[in-house]
Amino acid sequence: MKNERVSYLIMEKKYTYILIILSYFYLQGCSTVEQKKEVSVQSIPNVIITTDINNESFSMTDEHALIYLLWHLNNVRLQSVVLEEFNIYGQEKLESILKCYAEDFNNPSYTFQENNFPAPTSIHQLIVNGGDVGTKKIVRLARQSKETPLYILVMGSMKSVKDALFLAPDIVEKIRVISVGTGIKPPNEDVCGNLNWNGWGRTEIFERFTDLWWIENDWAFKGMSEGEEPTAFFNNVINYGALGKYLTKSKIQTINLEEAIPIMFLIDSNINVNHPEFGGWTGNYIKPFPVERPNYWVDRAKTKKWNYRKPCNSWELADQVLEERKMNIILRRENMFSSLLSKLNKLYSPAIRENS
Repeated sequence: MKNERVSYLIMEKKYTYILIILSYFYLQGCSTVEQKKEVSVQSIPNVIITTDINNESFSMTDEHALIYLLWHLNNVRLQSVVLEEFNIYGQEKLESILKCYAEDFNNPSYTFQENNFPAPTSIHQLIVNGGDVGTKKIVRLARQSKETPLYILVMGSMKSVKDALFLAPDIVEKIRVISVGTGIKPPNEDVCGNLNWNGWGRTEIFERFTDLWWIENDWAFKGMSEGEEPTAFFNNVINYGALGKYLTKSKIQTINLEEAIPIMFLIDSNINVNHPEFGGWTGNYIKPFPVERPNYWVDRAKTKKWNYRKPCNSWELADQVLEERKMNIILRRENMFSSLLSKLNKLYSPAIRENS
């Protein structure tokens, strides 16, 4: 009888252990599911676009970048579009592009709506002018951002970002900035030291906000438009709906996605947004000042002799560095184009055949 009692107690303990183990794995499984849900939600970034599409001399790159953005509006959560300066030219350009988006969105043969693209009217409501209105919009959205960062994708100058940071320095911990051509001009454009056309306000931000999360694609972006490949891609992509047809209005019959670099960075599935140094479609990056600027990256050159702190001190390498930076994009450009074509085929097929 005693032996039976002992056996019973042993079996009871075994069952207890088994139940504990099964409960553990069950809870772990639930936790994993919740984590996957959380990652899935957080993987769609909140973004603000700043653009100087009003600048007639350079508006083509902004137009093409905005069309690229519209084709990927289900990959990001657009919070606002800030027009740095208001004028009729910029307003008409933006209205024309959004009219094309509305035409494609409402076309029953296309799949924008079933792929969770936002309605055209909702996009119109997100557009604000620069100056005080745009600055306050950036500050308000940044402060509302609780669990996920707010990405500010700079397709114009740094003025709006600078004004927002100076007005509300506390948002530095809430935002992530990705800018194009905001550092010094490359050697094929100017002597060392002069800022790019987008550099307004850049120095003030760089000197004052050392903890700002910031990717500065300084020269590499030029690799996005060089060579024959962009023109060949242009001849293909113009067949996709009203947005594709809009591209044919460009004075130069090619596609220029230099200003789309900030958008590409977030869309590239191979990118680790927390570790830009791993690189992707938009090039390779380096954290040149890891101690004093722990969250700052710039496009990386292959040569280790380049002086990131004082480029003019190694300017004899500038031409080499320019080519190395561009090549990091050129070598991956085809993958980006292929990804976009795959996206467009899903959005427009089979109706695309009618336009080809």
